[in-house]
Amino acid sequence: MDAEECETTLAILCTTLRRSGGQNAWQCGQTAGMVVSASSPVSRRTLLVGAVAGLALAACGDDDGGVATAPSSKSDGDDGPDDGKGLALVRFFDDPSTIIGNSRRLVFGLAQADGTLREEGPDTVNGELIDPTGASLGAVVGTRRAKDLSRQYYQFRVDVPAEGIYTLRVTSGSETADSSFTVVAPGALAFPSPGDPMEPFDTPTMADPRGVDPVCTRDPVCSFHDRTLAELLEERALIAYLVGTPAHCQTGVCGPMLDVMLSVSDQYPTIAFLHAEVFADNAATKVAPAVEALGLSFEPVLYLVGGDGVVVDRLDVIFDATELAEQLDALVV
Repeated sequence: MDAEECETTLAILCTTLRRSGGQNAWQCGQTAGMVVSASSPVSRRTLLVGAVAGLALAACGDDDGGVATAPSSKSDGDDGPDDGKGLALVRFFDDPSTIIGNSRRLVFGLAQADGTLREEGPDTVNGELIDPTGASLGAVVGTRRAKDLSRQYYQFRVDVPAEGIYTLRVTSGSETADSSFTVVAPGALAFPSPGDPMEPFDTPTMADPRGVDPVCTRDPVCSFHDRTLAELLEERALIAYLVGTPAHCQTGVCGPMLDVMLSVSDQYPTIAFLHAEVFADNAATKVAPAVEALGLSFEPVLYLVGGDGVVVDRLDVIFDATELAEQLDALVV
């Protein structure tokens, strides 16, 4: 991998953020929020091939990244030597971030076994959901999403009835790969999930920045800073609330999310669109109060909130214009 490819890979995988120490400093690449995994054809165990930092280091040729690799299984039974080109999955969400329930959203990228994300893929991929006991919960389908994005991803909706570590087994052509994810009970996460009430918070506005400068890092600034979250909740509005930072995340994963929301907002006059920045300063040295209020450890994240103030859904890290429109349609029904 050359230097340009290495830089791109590092940028893509540095979407998920964690606090580093106690000084409100967030550091990219310190979480297993996005990992690459490949399947084991015999034991059905999931091999977690590395966390964000490890994968990025490995992609840049650093042998100390702590990354394990394994070939994907072949559906035709071919267990030949690994050429580094087998299928792997890149998980585009933090873990744990999924709660018990139906139609929970999972998003993955298809990658080579060495972690290189694939630029193209089929319209759909077939999957199998495996519960913590190893029993199959049935077939699921992943839909390719890429409208208004420079990078594709696959979106799944799954029913997860109990806590534990689940496995998603994905087949694309003759290749199969697994990835694990954790399911927890409602209320167990630090940040709101579907079914939780959205707590009122005075998000920064252009009229009252509340210590955040700039209020919007997009150039030109977006139009989603006129009202506060607290005001919209009091009015029982339908809300699409994005927490993200355009200026400090310009990859195909997180950079365009605000632009995607802007591209469809005019089609939904009954929905109040709101944007809050991740950092309180332009140097990105201090986490913004909106992030603290939600208890987030990653970004970007879009909350869809009903008129009763309850979270209807949460779209983490990446979404395209088509998926967003589908979820906004559901919000106004």
